Amino acid sequence: MTRRTKTKPVATKKLPTNKHRRSKSAAQKKNADNLLNAMFDEANKFGLDNLRSARVAALAGLTTGAIYSRYENADEMLIALWQERVGTPFLQHIRDVVQYVQGVLPTKHPVLRMLERPSATLRLGAEFLVVAARNDAVAEVVTPAVVAVLDDLGLNEHSDALAGAIVMISASAAIGTASRSFITGTNPNWAGSLLAIRAAAARAVPLPHEPFPYDIPGDQINTGNPIRDLLLTSAEQIVGRVGFRNATVTRIARRAGFSTSAIYQMWPDKDAMLDEAIHETSLLDFGQNARAKTAASLTSRGDFGFTDSWYFGLMPSRRLRHKFRLECVIASRHRASTLRELKEYVQSADSILHVTFPKIPHATIAQIASMEQALGYGYLTLNPMVSQASRLDYFSIMVVLASFAQLT
Repeated sequence: MTRRTKTKPVATKKLPTNKHRRSKSAAQKKNADNLLNAMFDEANKFGLDNLRSARVAALAGLTTGAIYSRYENADEMLIALWQERVGTPFLQHIRDVVQYVQGVLPTKHPVLRMLERPSATLRLGAEFLVVAARNDAVAEVVTPAVVAVLDDLGLNEHSDALAGAIVMISASAAIGTASRSFITGTNPNWAGSLLAIRAAAARAVPLPHEPFPYDIPGDQINTGNPIRDLLLTSAEQIVGRVGFRNATVTRIARRAGFSTSAIYQMWPDKDAMLDEAIHETSLLDFGQNARAKTAASLTSRGDFGFTDSWYFGLMPSRRLRHKFRLECVIASRHRASTLRELKEYVQSADSILHVTFPKIPHATIAQIASMEQALGYGYLTLNPMVSQASRLDYFSIMVVLASFAQLT
C-alpha cells in the first residue's frame, strides 16, 4: 500500500490591488506635473537656454534621476515643456490675434488685454520660436506647429498677397508684443494699435507699388577702430548663430582672426563686449529705418516708409543681425546689462523720431515706435519659417495705417 504524503500549498505572490495600481499612477502623474511646473518656473526665471536638471529637480522635490528617467536630455525637457505647457495656449493666442484683425472676433475681446500685458506663457512661447531657429530638435516640433496654424488662418501658397499680409502682420503682433514685454514689462496702448490694424485690414485694397528687388546690406559697425569693429561684428554673428550662452570669447576672437587677448585688451569681459555690440547695432538699425522714413516723406510715399522695415526683414545680408537682435531680446530676461541697453534703445526711439518729425504729435510718435518695435520683433521671428513672406502685400496695409495717423 502506497503511503500518501501531504504536500504543502504553493505560496502565491499576492497581486497588487486595483487601488494600489491607481495610487501609483496618481503619484506618477503628480511627479510629472511637478516636473513640468518646475521646468516652467525655471525657464521663466533663467531662460530656455539655462534650464538645469538639478535646479528643476530641487524645485519639484525630486531627484535628478527622476528627470533622466523621463527626459533623455535638455532638448527633450524643452520639447515636453512646449507640448505640455506652452504650445497650445501660445498658438491659440496667435490664432486669436489674427482672427481679431480679420474681424472674426468681437471688437471687445480679452486678446487686447493680453497684448498689453503678456503672460509668462506667451513670453515663453515667443522665446521658443527664437530658440527653434538654432536648435534643430526644438524646431522639429515648434516650427511645423506654427506653420500649420498660419496655414489654417490663410497664410499659404493659395492666399492672395494682401490677405496673406494681414495674417503675417497680425501674427507678428501676437509674437512681438510678448517679445517686447521682456524689455518693457507691458505694452501700453497696444489695444489701440491692434484696433487700428484691424480697421486698416478691413479698409485696405491692393495698391500698385514697387517692392525692393535687391538686397541692401545693413550699416556696418564703425567705431573708428578697425580691430574693435571686427570683434564687435564677430560677436554679433556668433551670438546670432548660437545664442548668448554658447557665444564664447574664444569663438568670437577666432572668427575675427584674433586671439582672445585682443578682446581682453579692449573689454573687461564678454558681457561688456556684447553690450557694446548691442548698442552699436541698435543705433545703426534705427538710423537706417529713420532714413527710410525721411526719404519716403520727401517723396510723399503713402506708406510713410513703414513698408521698408518689412522688406529689410527679408534681406539675406541682414539675417545674422536680425538673429542677434532677437537673441538680445530673450537674453534680457537674465542679463541685467542687456536689459539696460535695450531699455535705453526702446525708450529713446520715440524721442529720436520726434526730433526727426517735429510736426507729428508726440503721442502719435510714441505709438508708432511701440508698434514698429513689437511688429519688428515678431516679424523677424516669423519670416524664416514662412516661405510666402517675400510675396506679401505689406504696402497696401501700411498706406491705410499711415493715413489713420495723418502722416501723409
